Order: sequence, then structure tokens, then C-alpha cells
Amino acid sequence: MASMSDGYPFIFQMIDKCTENEYMLNTLQYRFKSMKSHHTYIVRVEHYPEHAYCLKFFDKANIDSKNKYSLRTNTFEPRTIFYTLIHIMLDVLKRDSSASFFFIGAEDERDVSGMVSRRFRVYRRFVSSVISDEEFEHYRRNDLSLYMLINKHSVNDTSEFAHKLADLVQVALIGDE
Repeated sequence: MASMSDGYPFIFQMIDKCTENEYMLNTLQYRFKSMKSHHTYIVRVEHYPEHAYCLKFFDKANIDSKNKYSLRTNTFEPRTIFYTLIHIMLDVLKRDSSASFFFIGAEDERDVSGMVSRRFRVYRRFVSSVISDEEFEHYRRNDLSLYMLINKHSVNDTSEFAHKLADLVQVALIGDE
């Protein structure tokens, strides 16, 4: 039997060219199915300039919802899902060894606008306990609910890159909402 840290098996589906966001180069799309809840999840790994990748995921049942990234599934299996996302990040690293990653904790109905989202706090706690700072420098911007893993082997000034990435998020992602 697989351990929780193995995550769920995932499938790489496609690379989607992006035409609606001038900052995004393309999107790698993955999917996996929970063996516990039998929910299928879609993982979109958005590729931005300078080897920056944003991980986003949602329950496939919510694919048509404009709030798909904010909706909770109440399946009570976040650790296994997060481990699956870590394995997807490793797959992206095989494709692009210079990859740095970031994610934004989407707000849900119980969050206070402008405050750190509950999702961000959970993501931050998980990532900081699972991913060492040997390969990646960890940065966060609480005001954006943004967590960044900057690849130490491909970025000379990780602090400057994190600042640049946060600026990109403010303009390209949050500005679109």
C-alpha cells in the first residue's frame, strides 16, 4: 500500500498555449484522482518568464465555476493532495531544471478580504515543513497570500527574483481578478 507521502498517481495531460494573459507563456496540465474520496483534481502549472511556475488546482467537479480555486471539497485529505502537488513539481523540475515555483492561497467565504488567507497559512506550514532550503529559498508575501520557492541553482539573487515575482503576481494575476 502506498504511503500518504507518495501522493496519488498523476497524469500529465497537455501543454496549453496561453493567449489571454500576456505574462503567461503556457500551462502544463495534470490530473489525478483521489483514492480516498474518488474526486478527480485538475492541476494547472502556469509557466511565466524566467522559469517561474504557478501551481493551481481544483476539483474537476467545479471546472465551470469562476470560484473553482476557492471552493472547498471537505474531503479531509489535504496532506496527500499536497504530496501529489510536490511530485508534480518534481515532474516540472525534470522538464525545466531552472524552475522556481509559487502559489497563492485563494480566499474562501470565511476569509477576511485583505488578510492572509486560511489556505495560504496551510500551504505555508506544509511547504516549509516538507521542502528544505537546500535547493530552494523560501519567500512569502503575506499581503498577497503568496508563497515562493526560488531555485537557488538557477537564480543569482533570490531576494531580487522574489521581489520581481511578487510584482508579476500583483500585475498579472491579482490584477486580473
